[in-house]
Amino acid sequence: MKILKISLSIFLGMVMALPLFAQHEIEAEEILYKMSEKYKQTPAFKAKFVYELSSPGENISDKYEGEILVKQNKYHLTLGSQEIFNNEKNVWTYLVDDNEVTITEYEKDPEDISPTDMPDLYKEGYKYRFVKETKVDKIPCEVVELQPEDTDLSYFKILLTIEKEDKTLRSWKVFYKDNRTTEYMIKDFAPQTNLSDNLFVFQTERHPNVEVVDLR
Repeated sequence: MKILKISLSIFLGMVMALPLFAQHEIEAEEILYKMSEKYKQTPAFKAKFVYELSSPGENISDKYEGEILVKQNKYHLTLGSQEIFNNEKNVWTYLVDDNEVTITEYEKDPEDISPTDMPDLYKEGYKYRFVKETKVDKIPCEVVELQPEDTDLSYFKILLTIEKEDKTLRSWKVFYKDNRTTEYMIKDFAPQTNLSDNLFVFQTERHPNVEVVDLR
C-alpha cells in the first residue's frame, strides 16, 4: 500500500505539472515568434560579438571577439584571424595569417548552426520551453531552451537569451554531448540597408598573392 501511495503522489504531481509545462511552451513560442518577426523586418544587420568555447575535458577555455554582417541568409563572419563569406551558393574560408582561401559549395548541415539560422531555428525539428527571466547589461531578458528532436546530433540543447522588450537576440549557447559549449554574445547590433551582395563573396583581387584552394 505504501508503494501505491508513492506512485499515486508521483502521478498526481505529473498531472498537476502538465498545465505549467504547457504554459511554458506557449510562452516560449510567443517569445520566439516575436523574435523571428523582428528579424524578418530587419533583413540586414551588422553586429559585434564575443565567442566563447569551453571544453573542460580538454582544458580549453577560449574567447574571441568577432564581427558579422548579415543579409537574409548571406553572411560575412570575421572571427580572430579567420573570415567566412557565405552567399548561399559558395563558402569562402579565408585564413588571414596564411593568406589562403578555401572555396566549397554551400551545403546545409544539421550539425552546423549558422548565425542566420537562429531567428527561425525553432520552427522545425525542435522542442522548446521558457526557462527564466534574467538581465544582460541591466536589460531585462528572457531565456528559452531549444531541444533538437534528432537525438543523433552532437548537441542536445541551445539556450537563447532574448531582450524582453524589443526581442533582440542577445546570445545563444550550444551544449554538446561531449561536455563542450559554445556561446555567441551579441554586443553591438545595427540594422543595415542597401548592402551589396558582393560583400558576401571573397574578392580575390583585394588579396595579392592569395593561395586559392578550390574544392567545388
